[in-house]
Amino acid sequence: MSKEPEKRPKKAPERVEPPPATGFPPNAVHLVRTNQQITMQLSQMADQKASILMGATFVVFTLAIGQARAGAGALTTPLAILATFSFLSALLAISAVLPRVGKAPPAARDGEDRGNLLFFGHFAQMGEDEFIAAVKARLRTEEDLYEVMLRDTWQNGVVLARRKYRYLAYAYRLFVVGLTLTFLAFAVEMTTMWME
Repeated sequence: MSKEPEKRPKKAPERVEPPPATGFPPNAVHLVRTNQQITMQLSQMADQKASILMGATFVVFTLAIGQARAGAGALTTPLAILATFSFLSALLAISAVLPRVGKAPPAARDGEDRGNLLFFGHFAQMGEDEFIAAVKARLRTEEDLYEVMLRDTWQNGVVLARRKYRYLAYAYRLFVVGLTLTFLAFAVEMTTMWME
């Protein structure tokens, strides 16, 4: 007599609950990186625009001064206006790209250092070992890593908005105003010459 093994009903597999989410979604890093790349591209574009404007204004300034010195006669006023506005526009364009390097920002009121470890102006004030230790400390958790990246993005964005693009806008506007005033002064000079 052979005994057949007893058939036991199969137990449903135990449902394993996933651990509670403590991290960020997998695509979060792509969002932060993409935002950093866009911010850096905008910064490069601002630098290129400032460079173009500086070149154009210096050429116009040099030509206007050269013509005024050569004795342009009745056109002295329009050339002086053009030279002045070109020079002022160039100064604003230079201000847009001129880096600010100085002392590191002070620690926040709560004593926690809120400096940007990815910005050379901050970490250049630290010793090499101090910098490495500070970066290592910020890389221990995913949240700290994101905080470093987001702080860098935010600070770069602030520089773009409050400094680079603001000064560039002023520089371009000033140059256009100078060109317009030069044209008007030229028209007035030519009209008075024809009426004489």
